[in-house]
Amino acid sequence: MSQSFIGVDISTEGTRAILVDENARQIARATTKLSPVIRGDDNSQTQDATSWVEAVKRVLAEVVEKSESQPTAMAITATSGTFVLTNKAGIPVAPAAMYNDGRANSPLERARIIRQGLSNTSEELLFAHTPEFVIAALTRTPLNQIATDWSHGLKSGANHQTLTWEETIEGIEMPKIVAPGTFLGKISKAIAEELKIPEMDIYAGMTDGCTGQISAGGTEIGTAVTTLGTTMVIKIVADKEISGPGFYSHLLPTNTWLAGGASNLGGISYKKFGGLLESFNERAKNPATYLTYPLVGVGERFPIANKELVHLQKGEPQSQMDEYRGILEGIAFAERLSYEILESAGAPIQGAVYTVGGGAKSQLLSQIRATVLNREIALLADSGSDIGAAMIAIGASAGGDLATSIAKIKIPIGKTIQPNASQLELLEARYQEFHSLIHSYLP
Repeated sequence: MSQSFIGVDISTEGTRAILVDENARQIARATTKLSPVIRGDDNSQTQDATSWVEAVKRVLAEVVEKSESQPTAMAITATSGTFVLTNKAGIPVAPAAMYNDGRANSPLERARIIRQGLSNTSEELLFAHTPEFVIAALTRTPLNQIATDWSHGLKSGANHQTLTWEETIEGIEMPKIVAPGTFLGKISKAIAEELKIPEMDIYAGMTDGCTGQISAGGTEIGTAVTTLGTTMVIKIVADKEISGPGFYSHLLPTNTWLAGGASNLGGISYKKFGGLLESFNERAKNPATYLTYPLVGVGERFPIANKELVHLQKGEPQSQMDEYRGILEGIAFAERLSYEILESAGAPIQGAVYTVGGGAKSQLLSQIRATVLNREIALLADSGSDIGAAMIAIGASAGGDLATSIAKIKIPIGKTIQPNASQLELLEARYQEFHSLIHSYLP
């Protein structure tokens, strides 16, 4: 019997797991919800970290139960920048701070604020990104013995060259830093018996933007991948490290860089339309009558790095459907701007833009994006950050250079979408107007 592997994706609202064979073909999948994100008057965005553990347990048990496979390894991917502070016993002392928590512009500054707000400020605390917290629970290992991969640790100041932190906070212990694909431990016997799953190996993963790219076969130089989930992640595979306002590079050992950034635009921008989406996707064929940068909250990361940025708009929509169409165009305009910034920094795109995530299911959004980018949009037959995490587990189990091992796994393309020639000129003009709308907020 061939080997099987699990990839787990812990996102903002839910958790999913996929069980795949050694060629990354799906065997079983499971999803579950997380505790809701709580928005505070202080611009905080928090979540119950213990819900991550319980959610992962549920999806692991379900995917194994659905199949006859006995997976041998797994990896976890999560949202970049989300973390929790715990005491020495690994028990949270405050709710987890989300990637878009508005109390400060970086995870460490948020951690400092959280610590200052605690009654017992003399207690030594542990800092954990989502994967470390969950892996400690699954392996029954003390939290301070679980390392972070330098991908999840990047926004917190992890230096992949020295394996040290660029900055530390007094009274907060940071985790050890390791490369993606590093062995971190095994599912404990007690957890395995509880969930009726094997005592499989756990390898260090990467952030969801990186694993989304990996799931698209994104380890070849010049490959561009957009992940459209609650938010939008833009990445290009480069042969060198690039960085700038709001964008950065994740090293996929040892000489491949996943360069890009994450926007706060995405599914959250049009979530309010709920049950109208199916109808609007069928009918909103004409370009919008207005322009928007469709932020829902305060602050943006990329392509505009501005923690004070709010919703921008020029003109007024004529209807709900027109408003929806304008939001989709705003997302596509921001995507194009993102790729232009990355290209200018030295990470050129070659060929189609591969697309993964829930937003890829919208034919309308894909068509708008193809036209705005004037590039073919390639939708994958089966893709997602959970598959990318599973591919890391496959590559890590194989040994050798992780990027080289992953590159041998080819994910088939399901569908391609070409630009709409009849709207190219109009949307190009609208993009130039969009650029004028947001120009003053760019560096």
